[in-house]
Amino acid sequence: MSDDEGGEAMTYETSLQEIYGFSELRPSQQVIIDVIMTGEDVLALMPTGGGKSLCYQLPVILSGGKALVITPLISLMEDQVAELKRLRLKAACIHSYLDIREKRMILNSLHDYQFIFCSPEWLATEQAKGLIDQIMFTHVVIDEAHCISEWGFDFRPHYLLLHEILKEDNQVIALTATADEKIITDILHLLKRELKVIDERTERSNIFLSVEFQQDKLKYIESLLDDAGPVIIYFSSKKICDDIHHKLAEKFSGMTYHADMTYEERMTVQTAFYNDRIQYVCATSAFGMGINKKNIRTVIHYHVPKSKMQYVQEIGRAGRDGLQAHALLLFDEEDIYRSYRFLQEDSLSEADLNSYLNGALLPEEKKEQLQILTSLFSEQQLRYIIDREYQSKKQALMQMAEYGNASQCLGAQLYHADAPCGYCQFCWGKRTFQFEKMDIPKICDDMKGYINALFNL
Repeated sequence: MSDDEGGEAMTYETSLQEIYGFSELRPSQQVIIDVIMTGEDVLALMPTGGGKSLCYQLPVILSGGKALVITPLISLMEDQVAELKRLRLKAACIHSYLDIREKRMILNSLHDYQFIFCSPEWLATEQAKGLIDQIMFTHVVIDEAHCISEWGFDFRPHYLLLHEILKEDNQVIALTATADEKIITDILHLLKRELKVIDERTERSNIFLSVEFQQDKLKYIESLLDDAGPVIIYFSSKKICDDIHHKLAEKFSGMTYHADMTYEERMTVQTAFYNDRIQYVCATSAFGMGINKKNIRTVIHYHVPKSKMQYVQEIGRAGRDGLQAHALLLFDEEDIYRSYRFLQEDSLSEADLNSYLNGALLPEEKKEQLQILTSLFSEQQLRYIIDREYQSKKQALMQMAEYGNASQCLGAQLYHADAPCGYCQFCWGKRTFQFEKMDIPKICDDMKGYINALFNL
């Protein structure tokens, strides 16, 4: 090893120790960071809880660079900014819920921050375009990069415009835990960059997989909660999510979380759950990204998720500490039919495209979606994309139906493996778990009740 190489390694190790308090990286992090440090554009695939934030943060710090970090959710921005500030690094996020004075202060001092977090929608504003052009970003990071494909053709079309902000001298780092070949191809195509794909995903063998058919799902969940540790219960319906929570709250301490709640309410739920002040959260898929809670022991799906990729991502929030965890799907064929009806109702259709091209009135959301899509694709391309996305989502639902009805290894189904996994109900037998009990007083889930409980008022 040359003196230069030794000096670089020492700087690398010293930064890791002094800033993060780690003596070494995980092997998967090491592989990804080594490639990023060469200056290549990278698409890194890592398991949920694999420490992907460090994979972009450390290279930016070591290079003395400045990163624009694009994330899908405000909660994810806030969580990562709080963590970077804890590490004494200059970071800020820009989103619609910021106080006007706070937002003005951040915008006036953007040059001072090493990490700036924002959404694709903000980047499309005239204000953002003017500010971004003034800042010499060395890195553009796209966290949860699967959203480019999964949401870009759907309800977050601004993801399709990210290529417009990329400059030749920006190093692009895209990261995700959730991607199949279609999504990887979409990311590379839509960003219009050659990214080196590094797949460091591994199966989460500490998460026991099981499927149950239960006529009374509520009663079954109640029978589990005493021994379930910290729990996330996922729903596809906001109404049912609220209904089940209110019934569970009569006996257990928890809150509900979905997109109809205010920003302050959602942040209150996240904080309470993170700090073990409640045992469970009844949530839609809006909950989870950026929840860096390592001791979640149980993830229950009350409804069948839309795809195996979504399921892998959501159950991956359990057992991040490496200890035993449990992923339970309460399977019901009716959930598949319900999801299929939602797919038919909510998906962009050829009829929507025809209406838009003929100047007919459309809901504002679909109008904006089609404005972006028609600016990027020809009519023929767009008709193909609309059909492809619909068929892809339909196929994903059918795969979840196969998983729910499986009579052999669940892990092999989820991860497309040839050999039995060794950690599901078919490989390991039926299991019940008795995780450490949580001694939490039952509290109200309204803001006033929560604050009163904190201060014993």
